[in-house]
Amino acid sequence: MKGNKLIFLFLAFLLPVLIFLFLKFFGKNEFAVEPLYNTEAPEVPSGCAPVSIPYHVPDSITKTFTLEKDSLTLLVFGRPDKEALTQLARVDEEFDGDAIHKRIIAPTHAEYTSLKLCIFFLKEPFDLVLVDRRGTIRGQYVANDREEVDRLLTEIAIILKKY
Repeated sequence: MKGNKLIFLFLAFLLPVLIFLFLKFFGKNEFAVEPLYNTEAPEVPSGCAPVSIPYHVPDSITKTFTLEKDSLTLLVFGRPDKEALTQLARVDEEFDGDAIHKRIIAPTHAEYTSLKLCIFFLKEPFDLVLVDRRGTIRGQYVANDREEVDRLLTEIAIILKKY
């Protein structure tokens, strides 16, 4: 009877080890942040031009904000409050400004409303948008919400494969 227990104990120990080794050599842990509006159209406000799928930010905008030169660009719409500035500093600190370029689009910018609503499809309370160098929107976030900025940091790390 004692021999059977030892065999079962050995098998109970061996099975997880075998599963771990199998996944280690044959598995692939890779996460992906899919671009927004890749398979379904965004809700376009009235007065805005219709969009095609997959959606890419128009070339005129990518040239204006030089999106093609940066790995990722984080656009901030509006004037960030104190908490939003604190959260944006976390983004700068995490990525040292190397892989991500931040631009603030103030409400005084001539095209502020059309950019926010018709190009980047930001509805309240969202005021951050992450765009890659191909002009695809990777995410929309709230600047003064710690959980949203945590999600932003995680998604940037996944996109840059630094996890």
